[in-house]
Amino acid sequence: MVIGTVRFQPSVDQRPLVLEILRSVQGPVNAEPGCRGFEILEDQAPGAAIVLVERWESSAALERHLRSDQYRRILAACELSTGPPTIRFDHVSATEGMEL
Repeated sequence: MVIGTVRFQPSVDQRPLVLEILRSVQGPVNAEPGCRGFEILEDQAPGAAIVLVERWESSAALERHLRSDQYRRILAACELSTGPPTIRFDHVSATEGMEL
């Protein structure tokens, strides 16, 4: 599994547009082959960060996503950040829950 995290801070004026863009791609991204989840997380304070968390079943599924129109829209939303976004991809070999 690969977990992609994108963190950025849009200006207060751009925040509604950024959220509109992200919400418009949420359904299509969740429908992409290999997607295991796409979440939009946001702080409620003015000027706070927006964090996207994407989960992909494989590197190949993530790579297809990175070439998609939806990802281009995500990157366009990141361009509205007040500073450089943080983008990272964590490759997870195992996940355990409370049974651990």
